[in-house]
Amino acid sequence: MIPTDLSNILILDTETTGLSNTDEILQLSVIDGLGNVLWDRYYRPLNHTSWYYAQKVNHISPEFVADKPNIAEDAEKLIELFRGCELVLGYNTNFDLRMLCNNVPQFNELVLKSEDVHNIYRKYEKESKLPHLEKHDLGSVSSFLGFIPEDNEAMHNSLTDVKATLFIYKKILKVLSN
Repeated sequence: MIPTDLSNILILDTETTGLSNTDEILQLSVIDGLGNVLWDRYYRPLNHTSWYYAQKVNHISPEFVADKPNIAEDAEKLIELFRGCELVLGYNTNFDLRMLCNNVPQFNELVLKSEDVHNIYRKYEKESKLPHLEKHDLGSVSSFLGFIPEDNEAMHNSLTDVKATLFIYKKILKVLSN
């Protein structure tokens, strides 16, 4: 059974310089289960000066983040934000949590319960409770279910992505409640 009380749930997404353990967070967004924006910041990496392939996806350039803080400056605030939450959701949640742990070492001390909305969708898709889709990336699933980014938003911006993830999660809850 998946949690239906959205009040103490956090939805997380990151945009990064790449996919490896040495890559760094460029943007971090967190909303609560009610859709309130709790965190949305861009970060300047300490060790990476370019990220060509990631930039092609997330459109975050080195010049754009050159004057931004490093995520280490927000470590204590981020720990406080996540401390005590009931559940962390994301779309490929393990990746985002791994990146937070790699970029904010103190984050490793938190004990967090997490679920991956992508995996939840696939589970109920296999049980024929949700439509079978050919593509399961966040943009495809959220678009199929009716998510429309606002005029100034685009996918692969972590704030838009957390909104899309919550949208999918709420759709799953609605289907399961019928």
